[in-house]
Amino acid sequence: MGSNIQKVVAVAAVVAAMGAGLGTGYAIWGWPTNWYAGHNVATLPPGPDTDLIRYGEQLVAATARHIGKSAIDPAKRYAGNDLACTHCHINSGLKPFGIPLVSTFATFPMMVDEQIMSLAERINGCMTRSMNGKPLPEDGREMEAMVAYLQFIGRRTPQGVRVAGMGLPPLRKPARAPDPAQGETAYASHCAKCHKDQGQGEPLMAPAVGYEIPPLWGNDSFNAAAGMSRIEIAAAFIHANMPIGASYREPILTVQQAWDVAAFMTSKPRPALRQVPAK
Repeated sequence: MGSNIQKVVAVAAVVAAMGAGLGTGYAIWGWPTNWYAGHNVATLPPGPDTDLIRYGEQLVAATARHIGKSAIDPAKRYAGNDLACTHCHINSGLKPFGIPLVSTFATFPMMVDEQIMSLAERINGCMTRSMNGKPLPEDGREMEAMVAYLQFIGRRTPQGVRVAGMGLPPLRKPARAPDPAQGETAYASHCAKCHKDQGQGEPLMAPAVGYEIPPLWGNDSFNAAAGMSRIEIAAAFIHANMPIGASYREPILTVQQAWDVAAFMTSKPRPALRQVPAK
């Protein structure tokens, strides 16, 4: 397969493609294409390329086992917690409006704050914020595998376009200011069964490593610089995906409840952003 990182960085005319892609993204919103189906890594033929893709899928689905703070190989403990990518990128990045990953490969590199960001840099942004850890080596097998998986699940998506269902659906403003106290009440009714009273989540049964249900605050949660620590992102995610069984078409919480729960959750303590030494 060669270096996927080099493939990403070497995309020609990326700025022009992104400019055109923004308008095109709205034009293809109604295309009758299910971008989220047909990505079963088990059906791939044997070979080194498939091995890399399958490893990448495992890094997303069982992150803690491979690169978490309790990873089996101590040399690969890059994350500072035992969360998994799939806790935020639901169904290993394959749920519409569950912060999916299907067109991620096709939309990088992209302009961020007037600078070109590579896919590897974006992945490492998650490693240092949501995973509260340190960057993966850009030339290492773990980075290659993650990029290979993202390329696999995005292999049919148009270049430079965020396809329908990417990100989170827009959430209208609440009727009143988000209230952490009201959020605590809604949390107790709808969230505590899985995430527990103190937001500690539910660990996997030993000897497995990681969480079945992720902690929402505390030392083993995402840090204060993660996107999910922002109330507007947390509220949109909660409304479209939580509790289990909810979807953007059939939410379980009201808009106000989602904002209130997000206010409650984001008011809780969590790790600060680690200072990663410069290269």
